[in-house]
Amino acid sequence: MVLDAWILGAPLKVQRREDHPYQETDLATLGRHELVLSRVRSPLGEPGCQLFLDGRAIYAPGDPAPGRPWFDLCRELGYEPSRHWDWDPALILFQQVVPALAAGWHEPPIPLDDQGVPEGVVCLATLRQAFAAAVAGLRQRNGGPVAGKVAETFEWLPLRAVVFHDEAQLPLDFEGLGGPCGRTSLWLGIHRDRAVVLGGEVLPERQGRHWLPGLPGGDGPVGPEAFLAAAGLDPVPPKGFEAAFRHALDHLCGSLEGLLDAYRRTYPVGIPWQHDAWDRLRGRTIVDVRAGQPTVLVLDDGTELALENAPQVSREPGGI
Repeated sequence: MVLDAWILGAPLKVQRREDHPYQETDLATLGRHELVLSRVRSPLGEPGCQLFLDGRAIYAPGDPAPGRPWFDLCRELGYEPSRHWDWDPALILFQQVVPALAAGWHEPPIPLDDQGVPEGVVCLATLRQAFAAAVAGLRQRNGGPVAGKVAETFEWLPLRAVVFHDEAQLPLDFEGLGGPCGRTSLWLGIHRDRAVVLGGEVLPERQGRHWLPGLPGGDGPVGPEAFLAAAGLDPVPPKGFEAAFRHALDHLCGSLEGLLDAYRRTYPVGIPWQHDAWDRLRGRTIVDVRAGQPTVLVLDDGTELALENAPQVSREPGGI
């Protein structure tokens, strides 16, 4: 394991390995939690693995994602999508934890797809692959040099993180199925300190999400010049670039709509993944006020917000 790339804020320690004729098992601790990895057969008879966290099953062959206890553990140990981009709980489990646990296993190895995860798992790597395919499709569509410039821009801005800003239960439709998730951010860029964001929000009057380009921290919307600069290209757009950019943005984001909803449903509800000021206050109600220095507002979710009570300097008009 490459320790420099380790995401979770606790060490993984292998305690015991057992090599039975038909089932290999590893026992490890992750901080104060216990992990067990066992070799099993998939429903199709292929080699696979089963994972247990603190005695509860969190993954078996055919599951689209790990179980909720693993997401809770990742949140507990410091994982945040916008800070640890290129990672999500499924990738941490299958690209970091499982290889470390199965390092001493014999053949046959655990079968993984070209994204390094078991078949059928929906994760950030799935979204990145779909976004890259949509960007490649921009090159294949009919267009001139301006459209080619737009395609080049997105080729230098790969999808790095997907952040869901909604914490509540997904709304249900008349058939009892979850509707589209709320506000979503797609983080693009080569370097995290030069990232740009595509922010999508479900609007009642629109089919699908309404996407706007922006910057991390909720700043936006911004023009396509910010995307050119983030891609390391000339930030002065050629004539007609903005219209072609908007058209390409609708194509790229629209191609991800269904997959984004499927990915969101792998995330358990009620886990707060995003903690900027906008998300903490949006849609909340003040239920109590505690006077003091500073005054504290208590919101309906238990969040406490301190108000700055610094005195304002008054200036009287003066003169001779």
